[in-house]
Amino acid sequence: MERISRESIEQASLWMARMWSDDVSEQDKRAFHLWRTRHPDNDYAWKKMEALQRKFTSMPDPQSGSKILGTYCQPVSRRQVLIWGGVSLATMSMVLSSDAALPQGETEYASAIGEVKPIPLSDGTVVVLNTASRIRVDFNQQHRIIRLMEGEVMVTTGHHRTPFRVLTPHGSVMPIGTQFSVRLNEKQTQVSVFEGEVIAKSRQHQGQHLFAGEKSGFNAYQHEEKHSLLATDALWLEEKILAQDTPLPLFISELSRYRRGVINVASELSSIRISGVYSIRDTDQTLDNLTQILPIEVHSRTRFWVSISGKKE
Repeated sequence: MERISRESIEQASLWMARMWSDDVSEQDKRAFHLWRTRHPDNDYAWKKMEALQRKFTSMPDPQSGSKILGTYCQPVSRRQVLIWGGVSLATMSMVLSSDAALPQGETEYASAIGEVKPIPLSDGTVVVLNTASRIRVDFNQQHRIIRLMEGEVMVTTGHHRTPFRVLTPHGSVMPIGTQFSVRLNEKQTQVSVFEGEVIAKSRQHQGQHLFAGEKSGFNAYQHEEKHSLLATDALWLEEKILAQDTPLPLFISELSRYRRGVINVASELSSIRISGVYSIRDTDQTLDNLTQILPIEVHSRTRFWVSISGKKE
């Protein structure tokens, strides 16, 4: 069964709600275009939402639909109807995904948006799933394999005779008694080693050895240079993230991983930089805290649609 990421489906429903609203702006249209072309899953999810919308508009008796909608109060807008429809589609997708047959011997684990979820495995390995992450575990007497389907994981392993690997679309990571994290992005896999040693191997390249205190990234064809690891790179385990003279849009992009919906940052705020440690447990409170230290305003059209602009004098 072909699968779409849950995040893409939820975002597609929100984007359709926004694009159908009466106050959609040119900035919204440009942002939508960027979102749709950023990843094939986004475009596919959008087409699925359009197909669902066409089914609604092709009811055998259009007047019956009007009568049904007419029973609701006037404040119920098309945007709200689309959001409800989007939630239904996202829910349906989760059910189909969970019911889809996994390869024999594999078990799937997932975390919700904003959730940091520890998973103890049968061999004593502990895997912590970061926000919106999904893995498949295949352990037997010949191998121990974790397939990272989306998101990020922290893996703590012990010494074990059975070979252990973390697989991503770009290659594999083989630990040697260690603690390390693997983060899957659209274009590459990022590996950070906190204890021990790992061998990160792209699909078309020889392996790269990474030792404690080192991190690197790779795609299917090549590796990046090694960089020094910061202790704060694992702050997400404590439900916190770090900013070090970080551009505001980049920080908001990272914060957005831990909440549902969309956060738009006005282009004129790109020059603002931010430092400090911030909570991801309550992202609304973090956004409110930012308004106390930065010349910005946060506007919430809904819980799932937030925009940030410069503070008016």
